Amino acid sequence: MAGSIIHATGLSGIVRDKNAIFVESVEKARGRGIEVIDPANVILVPDKSSGYSDTLLHLEAALRKSAPTGLTPQVAKKAAIDDLDFQLDPVRLALRAPRIRVLIGDDVGLGKTLEAGLLAAELILRRRARRILVVTTKAMLTQFQQELWTRFSIPLVRMDSAKIKQIRARIPQNQNPFDQFEKTIISIDTLKNDEQYRVSLEKSWWDLIIIDEAHNVAERGGPRAVSQRNVLAERLASRSDALVLLSATPHDGSRRSFASLMRMLDPTSIADPDHYGPDDIQGLFLRRFRTTPAVKEALKSKVKARDTRKLDLNPSPPEEALYDALANLALREDASRKKGQRLFKTLLEKSLFSSPAAFLETLRKRVASLEEQADEESAADVKALSALLPLAEAIDDGSFTKYQRLLKLLKSDLKWKATKKDDRLVIFSERIATLEWLAQRLRADLCLDESQVATLHASGAGADVKAQQIVEDFGIEKKPIRILLASDMASEGLNLHYLSHKLIHFDIPWALLKFQQRNGRIDRYGQERTPHVWYLVAHPQQEKIKGDLRILERLIERDLAAQENIRDPSVFLGTNDEDAQEDVVADAMEADTTAEEFDAQMDERARQTDMTENERFAALEEFFLAAQESTAITAGQEEGAEGRPSAFGSSFDFTVAALRRVQQLNSDVKFTVKDRVITLDIPDDFRERTAFGAATRRAMQPRFMPPEAEPDDGRIRLTDDRQTMNESIRRSRQGTEDGWPQFQYLWDVHPAVDWLADKVSGVFGRGKAPVALVRGHLKSDEVAFVFNGMVPNLKGHPLVDEWPVVVFRSKRFHAVEPASAFLARMGLGSRDIPNVGDARTDDIQELIEEAVGRAQTFVHEARKKFDYTMSDELLRLAEKRDHLLDRHRRRIADLFDQADDRAAVRNRREREERRLQDEFDQWWDWIAKTRQTQDDPNPYVRLVAAFRG
Repeated sequence: MAGSIIHATGLSGIVRDKNAIFVESVEKARGRGIEVIDPANVILVPDKSSGYSDTLLHLEAALRKSAPTGLTPQVAKKAAIDDLDFQLDPVRLALRAPRIRVLIGDDVGLGKTLEAGLLAAELILRRRARRILVVTTKAMLTQFQQELWTRFSIPLVRMDSAKIKQIRARIPQNQNPFDQFEKTIISIDTLKNDEQYRVSLEKSWWDLIIIDEAHNVAERGGPRAVSQRNVLAERLASRSDALVLLSATPHDGSRRSFASLMRMLDPTSIADPDHYGPDDIQGLFLRRFRTTPAVKEALKSKVKARDTRKLDLNPSPPEEALYDALANLALREDASRKKGQRLFKTLLEKSLFSSPAAFLETLRKRVASLEEQADEESAADVKALSALLPLAEAIDDGSFTKYQRLLKLLKSDLKWKATKKDDRLVIFSERIATLEWLAQRLRADLCLDESQVATLHASGAGADVKAQQIVEDFGIEKKPIRILLASDMASEGLNLHYLSHKLIHFDIPWALLKFQQRNGRIDRYGQERTPHVWYLVAHPQQEKIKGDLRILERLIERDLAAQENIRDPSVFLGTNDEDAQEDVVADAMEADTTAEEFDAQMDERARQTDMTENERFAALEEFFLAAQESTAITAGQEEGAEGRPSAFGSSFDFTVAALRRVQQLNSDVKFTVKDRVITLDIPDDFRERTAFGAATRRAMQPRFMPPEAEPDDGRIRLTDDRQTMNESIRRSRQGTEDGWPQFQYLWDVHPAVDWLADKVSGVFGRGKAPVALVRGHLKSDEVAFVFNGMVPNLKGHPLVDEWPVVVFRSKRFHAVEPASAFLARMGLGSRDIPNVGDARTDDIQELIEEAVGRAQTFVHEARKKFDYTMSDELLRLAEKRDHLLDRHRRRIADLFDQADDRAAVRNRREREERRLQDEFDQWWDWIAKTRQTQDDPNPYVRLVAAFRG
């Protein structure tokens, strides 16, 4: 018989959060056995250190290793960011949720990455996010990684194509690469396209998954239009405790699309994805705009008003000739097109509105394709299309008026100079051919070299690494890049505002969503200068082309008007899906709709969505607002609530004191302190024990910092001064610190703090607790025992974490008081307490057993109070579960005719019913295991320290 098999999760020290399995018979065979530790079996030892520094460090290490509980955000006003209260709302919402699953749907540029960082840091402090996965776009990998490190001290390993290649060369194929790192960031496209990594990821379990630009993983276009990204995201959603989705455009105007994201967060929430109410999604999302009162108030002095201008131009004769020919073009393939197909003539027009280069590329590809078909209809279209070639080729640089107007803007209007490092330009076009043509011409006409003009798009080998490098260089002063020519891959999430406040739309988007996304690259929170945006607008003579361009001009006007309106401008097109918006515009052009008629149609869409509860954009926004208001997240509910107590004034003070003590234990630890900056030679502990990931030296352990952030001189510079940290971030953008700040932000979340807590927690040895003699602070007959008591859920995560101080007077029990009150009464952390000599221990050793009992009773009562409160929540959740399960079952009954007894129909119905029951059982099993505690009258307690008068 093997005896008992014990599944254990470490609670403290270097084994905290580590999982292990112990087999009783095996342990006995090794001569160790399995022993239940008696918390009263502790030896008291007098602290001989000056000022009882060892006791304070030992106590503080235990405090910092504990897991704060309750509803008070621990990260409030502590991270290296501005204190904007609305950005704490996701944390407040998450702490009140039965399971942390939330969509942050704030408008472009409001700081969704920062909100995700705050939430991740909060969970790390609560010991609920050891393993973190961030999934984002290729271009966002470095930016997101840097934001979480520099602002929140959260180290992520960047799994781009180069890193994946490195890992494959160093670990066996049968090992899961995601088990090598605790905190990882990877692109959704890498996972989608790499089957090996996709399968490995799906076998991993994460405490927290963050999916950026989550609209890319939503179900779009109906139940059959399920993308690889959507399938992958749904699988990931089932592989984590906490899930955070980020998107400025969380729906495409349909309930079904939004429902797919809500079901990732809570698969039981919505029975019918086409029909659901505010209560079904309550507590699952937050959505705010710049005009939301709390946001507007917070940003009023921090965000500059955007200056937007249209630059009118009159086409040249060669351009007018091509416009005439295109307007009169008749293609047989267009005449015989199937319903729902776009006219090729429209695609040609769209490419021409971008540039002659894009037009010629589209035209030549189509001609080559038709020539291969070799039939009568194709031959006729080849002839018609070929007639356009010489007209397009006749438009040279000088007769391409849009380009000439761009040059005039730069040279004459702005007198722009490439010598100014912080006046960089962002120029958007959706066509790669246009971008490459612009790059060639601008280098020549502005006398710029190859490195000063960069193109950013998603094509080509190693596009992810290239894109990350371009975006990073664009924000660093010493890098030569001055003009960024960007496709719409750069319109999602990227910070391009550090050294740029000028943006030009070389072609006008056909989707209002793209207006927001493009402009949001420079017009975003953190922009210190007035954002300037220009649109190049042609006014041709050809009536058809002129009318189509006027429709695009109306889109510009709608986007401008929406800046002061809480409503998203996409309401005017009736959808928030880019492709669908472009279809609305293309349909209007193909129907020869006038600009005035198009205006009226947009107004009617907005009016209808105001009047009816349909699936248009505004109705959904109002619906979401109602659901959000019912959540009732407000600041101030935490006022008066206690945070985690501390024996030191700050993390900085603890770090300095701990480093000094560690240096006494290990002379190899070298550091200096000056002006709130700790300069620390990277300890050997921070480096890998093996050669993994290293060439000529041992690599940095990624749990201490991202490998890319490792200083060249081997010294870490830690500061808790936010101004110093922000200045370091600014200098890194100037290029003086190689893209990564020289300083690291020292606060509770920094891995070095956790490392030091591990180091100093063993100063007195195992099974021992220090005693400090503090005359004048306690009565002469008073003895206080400081305990930590913890009650975990059924998964081993702390639900109750208490710090009772058991006080005796004249060897009789007097009271139990919270550690925070005791530390304040003692003045620990705010004044020096001299060591007046060795404290006696023999006369109080006998009190430990009763003190343990009192502490356990205190923790047990706290657990009962928690369970009492939780019983109400579990009852409410059970009622909600039963209600939802009944709705889901009725939905299945509606989908399958109960009277239809055919075997195939019956089997499908039964499969759906089993799937539904499994889904609910899994969800409730998670709730039960995470919200319930073991009924143990003798909970885990640990005597940390004792004080006597």
